[in-house]
Amino acid sequence: MKLVILDRDGVINKDSVHSIKSPEEWVPIEGSLEAISLLNKNGYTVVVATNQSAIGKKLISNVTLDNIHKKMQDLLDKKKARLIKFFIALMLRKMAVHAENQKLD
Repeated sequence: MKLVILDRDGVINKDSVHSIKSPEEWVPIEGSLEAISLLNKNGYTVVVATNQSAIGKKLISNVTLDNIHKKMQDLLDKKKARLIKFFIALMLRKMAVHAENQKLD
């Protein structure tokens, strides 16, 4: 299997310093959806690995995140493109550093 792992914010969609908090705020970067379609057409499986600390910060819910990803997939469907899976990290950076430091002790 040929696999491509993409980040979401700043790679597929325009990033925001305030987090993407709704489907309406999710805006694809020009050409990104077509690029995923091209990868699929050339035999690549595409997945997304993304840090969504907005959930950890309680800025959005899991349902809202699912709706954002549904919008992304709906737009990809129109390009005959598909993301197979979303791998989502929910931890805040501070929490992740603390967890990593705990492993070192």
